[in-house]
Amino acid sequence: MDNVSFHKRQDIQSAIQKAGLILEYLPTYSPDMNPIEHKWAQAKALRRRRQCDIDTLFSEPLF
Repeated sequence: MDNVSFHKRQDIQSAIQKAGLILEYLPTYSPDMNPIEHKWAQAKALRRRRQCDIDTLFSEPLF
């Protein structure tokens, strides 16, 4: 689970455990486990190669 505050409430934790599930939390910030971080890295690299602003980058075909 992510670290959003309502996931840590006692009633939520109890309901999850009562259902026979095990809680496992992600590290506070884990870019390697977040696919969007990889896509943003690719977009930023493409933006640097094309030397354009972010609006232009996403308004033109990427390839």
